[in-house]
Amino acid sequence: MIVHYTDGEHLDNYRSPLTEGEIKMDENATVMEFIEMWLETFKKNSVKTASYERLETSKKTLANYEIASKRIGEVNFFDIQRYVNQLVEDGYSMSGIKKQMRIVTSPLKLAAAMRIIPADPSIGVKLPNETRVKKQTKEVIAYTNDEQERLFKRVAVSPMNVGYFGILLMIETGLRCGELLALKWKDVQLDRSRVHVHATILNPMSNVKAVYQDSPKTKSSNRIVPLTPKAKAILKRLMEDRQTEWVFESKGQRYSYKQLMYQTKKLCRESGVPYYGEHVFRHTFATNCYYKGIDVKILSRLMGHSSVSVTYNTYINLYGDGFDEMYAALCL
Repeated sequence: MIVHYTDGEHLDNYRSPLTEGEIKMDENATVMEFIEMWLETFKKNSVKTASYERLETSKKTLANYEIASKRIGEVNFFDIQRYVNQLVEDGYSMSGIKKQMRIVTSPLKLAAAMRIIPADPSIGVKLPNETRVKKQTKEVIAYTNDEQERLFKRVAVSPMNVGYFGILLMIETGLRCGELLALKWKDVQLDRSRVHVHATILNPMSNVKAVYQDSPKTKSSNRIVPLTPKAKAILKRLMEDRQTEWVFESKGQRYSYKQLMYQTKKLCRESGVPYYGEHVFRHTFATNCYYKGIDVKILSRLMGHSSVSVTYNTYINLYGDGFDEMYAALCL
């Protein structure tokens, strides 16, 4: 198949039906068939591996719904709206609904642009009101100062443990687990008290499929993170036992996510603090930054978020809705 257009372009010169293998991509192709073509032809080589796998996951979920088997030439606004409403009834979160909606609407927009169907049937489809979504956004949990102190004290009296040091470094830097495990010594600049975050580990939970990707989760994730005195002390101790290019290693191999998770549970158990998963250390870093008076714009850069709104919406429990500030200003 030869197609010289990319997803989202206006295909003004397109005239003939698109064929992929034995499947004729015209108005009689099912939604699922067209999505599979869209993924293979337009997405596989244009998005990062992790993004492509998320699209594949959305496609598999879509297969459970009636709209997947409908012909693209027959799909209308009401079919898509009913699909969205079904996702609400099935208890999907707002972010989950948006992802599942995009796996249908993006390919259909392309089909309309390619004139395979007369118009984009997704125009006008409404997302549900937040109050109607059953699966509400999870509360952001962070460790208290007392719990953090217990974690640090336990590490201080424990034998050298690479996993324990990784846990503390996440608290001090806010790195994601994948970013932490992808750190190489060339990324660390102790003399300048900073570390360059530019890579991540894809599929970190798999010992077989885990892949080092020399590009971060998003463009904003490529960042410089300052090192606190505690963070520098951790890295200096790790450097003493340096054997490979990896900052976090075990027996000459890069430290795995499963090893880190095991050590996290062990450290929490020994410290007498609850285990909330590995992402709690990133939330703890953000909470510490807030109480140190760091502005949300600076925090957004430190966290590597795509926008300040992402940071604000994630940590709105910290920054609030501004009511107290507005009240104080009005009462002056």
